Amino acid sequence: MHHALLVDEILLNILAALREADAPYSQLNAVARTCHLLSPLALDFLWSELPDVRPLLQYMKPRIPNDQRTSVPCPSFQRAASRVRKLSCPALACSDTHSQIALTERLRLLSMMRIKTALFPNLRRLSWTDTDQSRYVYIRLFLSPTLESLELDFFFHKPPNFPFLTLLPKLCPNLHSMSISKHPVISLSGDEGPSAVQTICRLPRLTALECKSSTISKADLLHLSQLKSLATLSLGIPSWVSSDHGSLAHHSSREAKDCADRLWFCNLRNLHLRAYSMPVITSFVEPGCRPLQSVVFDISEAPTTASLTECFSTLYSTQCDNECNAMRSIQVRDSFSKATLGVSQLLPDSKVITLDVFKPLFAFTKLRVFDLGVCLSFSLGDSDLTAMASSWPELEVFCLNEGRGWHLSASEPRPSITIRGLQSLCALCPRLYQIAIVLNALLPCPITSHSSRQDTALARNSAVTCLSLGDSRLANPQDVACALSNIFPRLKRISAWQYPLDKLPEGRYHRRLWEEVNNILQQRDITVVAK
Repeated sequence: MHHALLVDEILLNILAALREADAPYSQLNAVARTCHLLSPLALDFLWSELPDVRPLLQYMKPRIPNDQRTSVPCPSFQRAASRVRKLSCPALACSDTHSQIALTERLRLLSMMRIKTALFPNLRRLSWTDTDQSRYVYIRLFLSPTLESLELDFFFHKPPNFPFLTLLPKLCPNLHSMSISKHPVISLSGDEGPSAVQTICRLPRLTALECKSSTISKADLLHLSQLKSLATLSLGIPSWVSSDHGSLAHHSSREAKDCADRLWFCNLRNLHLRAYSMPVITSFVEPGCRPLQSVVFDISEAPTTASLTECFSTLYSTQCDNECNAMRSIQVRDSFSKATLGVSQLLPDSKVITLDVFKPLFAFTKLRVFDLGVCLSFSLGDSDLTAMASSWPELEVFCLNEGRGWHLSASEPRPSITIRGLQSLCALCPRLYQIAIVLNALLPCPITSHSSRQDTALARNSAVTCLSLGDSRLANPQDVACALSNIFPRLKRISAWQYPLDKLPEGRYHRRLWEEVNNILQQRDITVVAK
């Protein structure tokens, strides 16, 4: 054996590389079997992350009555379980009856054993996805004091019984992240005691909570909003949330409402909201939520410019002046990812985004990610883009309707962004590495040698290797390729007029022209390599 393998740091890096390069982990398995010296470390890597619980349960032996050897987990099971840091129980196909029965039987067998300590003494993350409601009673077997993240996902409509929820604060005192797929579970309450969400809120270190549905009760939402440790929240907002957020508090007590407003998610930093419409999200954000660092808003219906402006204004108003610098990321998306607008139809002002929509966000001067993907059109020019870039000098990701386009109409003239405006964007935001925007490249506007050497140096961006240009129109592929190469010297490819944009009028024609631009960029790279 080479002496370098006796250095733990070197060996760990080699084993980590084997795990990343070999999905079935056959090479790690071979190392563990062929070398006694390397076996412990290789086994640690092999068992540390299990995407399926069944390989571990294969160590279980059929239980024989009055046999002490089968009344406790075998040593092989215990050794493997002690190495597990991340464990998943993936969903099995309902049609796979044999696997379903076998998994249930092994879990039942494990539950019948005499277990005095945690089965998984080093488990950090547990993800349980299932189609069988009866198996959820066995989750308690996998809980341990070291557990930090718990994710529950299921595929049946009736809320299952989670008898272990009330024991979570005791069984998992270090749990700081929790995700539940169906919201009725955490809002489920009965006469026996407090609701599940109130139990979850008693976790002493809970900092992140994800609820993927949107039926949380008013009482539970108010209780959740007072949780001071919560820093990250992903929530589906129910339709009953309205602009009168006073309904979230006790109607009979003005003091309770004032307390709710003052402490409404007061320490929240990362917020992901899902709702039917933008006004519902605005109503939720209005009571407080500060000082936020990142927000993601997913809505079902397309917003209007007025609802977007109101939401952005409310988002700004929730931050104190000295807290605006905390905001790092803003993402807004609707569900119409494949929708197209009729470009021949004149759109009302309520469907056209102008610079005024973004002005409330200009106070977030440390913004790094701005991603807006909505079923609306845009009316922005070079000067508008310069105003946005000047307000967000640390921008790293700038996407306006990536993959959707702006659906500009030739019969409806509007301001448009040119390659010169794109150059200004890169000069003002030197950290950009991802850009999705729509250009008007119909008129000649190359970045020529007449530009001063200083301006050219400022405008060059070596981080961007791919541009998403939506439904950008162009006339001369050679000029456009030359101009973009001057701005982005490492540009490899441009994505434009992809499906469904290629179904629009002139879509295939402009897509073919952009493919010519890509061919020119590829030829340029070949030439550079040859030199």
